Amino acid sequence: MIGELPKGVEPRILEDHLLGKGMKTRIDRRPDGGAVVWILDENHVEEARKEFAEYLAAPGDPRFRSSAAKAEAIRKTEARRDRQFRKNYREAGDLWGGPTLRQRPVTVLTVAVAVIVYVLQHTEYNRQVVIWLSFFDWSEGLPDDRAWLGLTDVLHGQVWRLVTPVFLHFSPLHILFNCMWTMILGTAIERHRGSGKLLLFILATAALSNLIEYEYMERLHADPFRATRFYTFGGLSGVNYALFGYVWMMGELHPEEGLRIDSTNTLILLGWLVLCFTGMLGPVANAAHLGGLAAGMALGWLRY
Repeated sequence: MIGELPKGVEPRILEDHLLGKGMKTRIDRRPDGGAVVWILDENHVEEARKEFAEYLAAPGDPRFRSSAAKAEAIRKTEARRDRQFRKNYREAGDLWGGPTLRQRPVTVLTVAVAVIVYVLQHTEYNRQVVIWLSFFDWSEGLPDDRAWLGLTDVLHGQVWRLVTPVFLHFSPLHILFNCMWTMILGTAIERHRGSGKLLLFILATAALSNLIEYEYMERLHADPFRATRFYTFGGLSGVNYALFGYVWMMGELHPEEGLRIDSTNTLILLGWLVLCFTGMLGPVANAAHLGGLAAGMALGWLRY
């Protein structure tokens, strides 16, 4: 305790003044209208007592009121940090169980749909599933076997095709890799930014990455020297690179939001991106990867 203020002397002004100088206090108001002032750090006691005595002698001095704005800014910063701490804080026991379904419904639903579709692709319904979910409706024949229709299917009302290719996967490694990163990155974003934001993020980046891949295929089809038989494309990797780009930029530019990815995983994902361009992994939707990465980085930079 550094002193008592009598009735009529406003303790908030002194509190702001001391906080502006980096000294935190606690004010206990008394029933008679006075207040007891406590300093929280013993290293500040002597200086605080000096300031207290000067304030008590001249409470109307303008210099004591000049710290109000600075003190309010300090309180807002501390409140934001406290909210972020509480948001990121987890009991040790929670580390064993991991996030529950209620904490990441969109992430779990996205992966579940992809797994169900993959299972159906390995049944007698394979052709129907791929026809309905691919970017092109090739029920009348593969694109190379009929007139190139471009965006005709989408423009004629089959708008789901802008998004649904992300649920198609063509090998065990393909779906395992994509679902793993969707769970890791999607869970982080959903817990910090909310399910609604993640859902919009996935829908938007899925459509964008698919459109970019389509445009790449369109150019290949139009170039007689680069004929392609790349009938369809799919996978969550375009969305995953968007999730990665978003978390990466949020960690670099807005660390207070609690989203970050370590340097090892950053190198893994960037290395995989480069490896896909070598052709060693077979046909890969590289344009979708790059488009998703760019979109995610932009949204992270904008602090979506």
